[in-house]
Amino acid sequence: MANFSTHIGVGAVASGLAASVTLAAGAVPPGELATLTAAGIIGSVLPDIDLQKSHPSRMLFGALGILFAFIALFQYYEAYSIAELWAIWLGVYALIRLGLWRFFHRHAEHRGIFHSVLAGLLFMALTAIILTHLLGRDPAIGWLGGVFVFLGYMVHLTLDEIYSVDFEGAYIKRSFGSALKVWEYDSPRASLLMTGAFLAAVTFAPTVTPFVETMASLQLDQFFQQRMWPEGEWFAPPSANATETASEIRAAP
Repeated sequence: MANFSTHIGVGAVASGLAASVTLAAGAVPPGELATLTAAGIIGSVLPDIDLQKSHPSRMLFGALGILFAFIALFQYYEAYSIAELWAIWLGVYALIRLGLWRFFHRHAEHRGIFHSVLAGLLFMALTAIILTHLLGRDPAIGWLGGVFVFLGYMVHLTLDEIYSVDFEGAYIKRSFGSALKVWEYDSPRASLLMTGAFLAAVTFAPTVTPFVETMASLQLDQFFQQRMWPEGEWFAPPSANATETASEIRAAP
């Protein structure tokens, strides 16, 4: 399979290209591009959280520990002393970073259910929840961030499948087919649990309506027809009308 640096590099390129499209289409304010790009890069390494000694696993559980430690801190900061708040923060962080991390890897199998499209959908919904309910982003931005995570996730799985083919020796490795799959066919129980987790996440996720309305208003087919390729010479000085193309497309009936 592809190594960590390859996943990061390709994920960053894919996320950057996708972010440039959202900017050109006027889908999000420029200030949100860094968030979306970061979401895509994170998604590009998430499938390897089931590998105990991997960078993604340590980073994810560390980040979750910090996030929920601060949530607990904000919940109780008026009720307890500084020493007690320190104990709460450290306790929550240790519970997730060490306790949940060990429990997860005791039951997780590398290239199991987390190397599946279904897992990517789960992380898409979880991203929408975190961005909207915890970080205060608009639901449209929350779901777009989720789409970027899903995009990065699919880039990771696709890379792993590509690396399962030995092009020089012209043969397919035994690992082929274990990365990019809809769900874990060898473990129906794990697949059902992941399906349940995804449905639960969708239940708590913000409404998808603002995201759908935003995407529909962009008229993407017309947008790509007008903006995909330069009308004349490459990198020619833009005309005054060219800078208004995206807004005109969105305003069209």
